[in-house]
Amino acid sequence: MKQLIHNGVLIPRYEPKGLRISVRGTDHELSQDQEEMALAWVKKLGTDYVKDKVFVTNFFGDFCDALNSNEKFSQEDFDFSVVQSCIDQEKILKLTLSKREKKRLSEQRKAFKEVNRQKYGYAIVDGERTEVSNYTVEPSCIFMGRGKHPFRGRWKKGPLEEDIELNISPDAARPPGNWKAILWLPDVMWIARWRDKLTGRMRYVWLSENSPLKQRKEIEKFDKARELQANLAKIQIHVRENLNADDLRRRKTATVCYLIDKLKIRVGDEKDPDEADTVGASTLRPEHIRFDEDGDVTFSFLGKDSVAHTFKIKLSEEVVRNLKEFSSRAESTLFIGVDSERVSGFLGEVLSGLSAKVFRTFYASEAVESKLKSTPLKAEDPDYVKKYVATIANLEAATVCNHRRTIPKTWRLSLRKNENRLRELIKRSKNTQERTRMKFEEKNEDWKRKIRKQKDRLEDMKQRLEAYKEQIAEKRQIGEPVTTLRRRVAVVRRAVTQQKDGVKDLLKRYEEQMSKLKERLETQRQREVKRIEKTRFQVKTKRETRDYNLGTSLKSYIDPRIYFRWGREVGYDWKLYYPRALQKKFSWVETGLNKPT
Repeated sequence: MKQLIHNGVLIPRYEPKGLRISVRGTDHELSQDQEEMALAWVKKLGTDYVKDKVFVTNFFGDFCDALNSNEKFSQEDFDFSVVQSCIDQEKILKLTLSKREKKRLSEQRKAFKEVNRQKYGYAIVDGERTEVSNYTVEPSCIFMGRGKHPFRGRWKKGPLEEDIELNISPDAARPPGNWKAILWLPDVMWIARWRDKLTGRMRYVWLSENSPLKQRKEIEKFDKARELQANLAKIQIHVRENLNADDLRRRKTATVCYLIDKLKIRVGDEKDPDEADTVGASTLRPEHIRFDEDGDVTFSFLGKDSVAHTFKIKLSEEVVRNLKEFSSRAESTLFIGVDSERVSGFLGEVLSGLSAKVFRTFYASEAVESKLKSTPLKAEDPDYVKKYVATIANLEAATVCNHRRTIPKTWRLSLRKNENRLRELIKRSKNTQERTRMKFEEKNEDWKRKIRKQKDRLEDMKQRLEAYKEQIAEKRQIGEPVTTLRRRVAVVRRAVTQQKDGVKDLLKRYEEQMSKLKERLETQRQREVKRIEKTRFQVKTKRETRDYNLGTSLKSYIDPRIYFRWGREVGYDWKLYYPRALQKKFSWVETGLNKPT
């Protein structure tokens, strides 16, 4: 970057309500910070979090510190009834608001949000107005963590202006505020950063995913995965050759790379002692590996976000030998001295710029492409079938990357709703078809009655005509005049002709009307069949994807060009599958930024 101009970041401020609590029967007025903590705790009551002893202990340890109490109180010592009453009153107020008042408040919130978005949601990058992704810094909150994170329940205090460093080019006006520092780092894509007061990690405000700089980085990432595909055989040979290296660290590095390639797991650098006990290839410990009697090796450990990884797999003799050797010597991790930097250096000996994380990107994209190619599909198939195929391909990538998830509490309810809807649609369709059949028969019978009536009338006319003809013959025999009868015959004959035409026209209209009715009924039936099939696919998709988070692989691991090309082949718009945020992030698949490789 040569230029970066912005207005800083939005820092939420808690507005105190003047609440109080009781501690062992003694009332305590709460400061702004104390009140914010108490309100956050009460909102967690009734959830599974407050059943977690570590969560509860951690929160009340921090809460007692915030109360400046030398004594450590337990949960039972506190009475939050005033805070709870405040929350309950706010809920009741929302329920009693009129539609007009709700609409007015909603419009106020939207207007306020838009003002902030216009002020903080954009930056000028090299003269171009670019969106900022997360311009609002995280407010103070209870730290939830993932899995059995040791910090769960602790109070995570949000940053203030004096904690935040801004990245701005020298030609930009300094945003008002008591900022920690104003920097100019043209080679990074963040506009602000601060150190998390609880975990000590750096937090960033980034340019949006659809900014040209970010998009170029995305393209480079997926192009590197394609390079890996072209050089995979060379890399695997390089790894195998170094599984027997004399240098112990090099042998360990090769073994880690083998596991990354074989198991599709993260490299897993060592973390701070206070973080959740999650590991990757380089941080495996002896207890994570079991050597089975059948020659297989079983891995069992918690990966990122405390997701369980369990693999039973056949490995090469060299790798099994190395794992047994490293396990017997290990005091902590098997691969001490091996980290992501060393792995990248080792892989870079074959392919410059290759890192461990590229393997997961490559294998996830490969899984999607293979599934899409192997699934029969026609251009005339409905979009919901194509979406299902796209989802199942996405599931293949999530499975490769082991993006498992805890089944959401609402999953069963949501599935039951879809199943009930499917049953209702089937039932309604049967009822509709029965009513349609009866309606068709009624219409058909009405037309037939009309036709019979007109045919009967025609027959009466023909009989009258024959009677007149007989009367003429009789009168001629006795020499009486027949002029009047002949006029009547002419009139009836014309009437017969007209009636024949009328019957013919009626039959034609009958056929046309019944044909149109059949078409309408068939169109209605097809529409109901599609609705049922679409819902059936939704139920099927929900069941099959129950255990996996598909969003992570779609956002970060699958090359979107795969879906884009496949969509063009089968007549499906890739945007029908990608959420709007990812459409913006991957808009480069349709622009000049997307250069073929």
